[in-house]
Amino acid sequence: MGGGMLGAGMCPIMMAGLGTKMDVKKIDKGVSITFTSTDPLTVARLQKMAEAMRLMHEAMMQ
Repeated sequence: MGGGMLGAGMCPIMMAGLGTKMDVKKIDKGVSITFTSTDPLTVARLQKMAEAMRLMHEAMMQ
């Protein structure tokens, strides 16, 4: 079986790191996931991942 989102992908907390707090809230259009961390490297990685997800979403909507 393939990897990524359809196969053996990583769960959000594994992508975020062990010292990261995750909060999930239901919103009208789905869910909102908020990650909180005091580690600068983790914060930078999460910001890059969020930007990549935003760009992928925009590309799919065109």
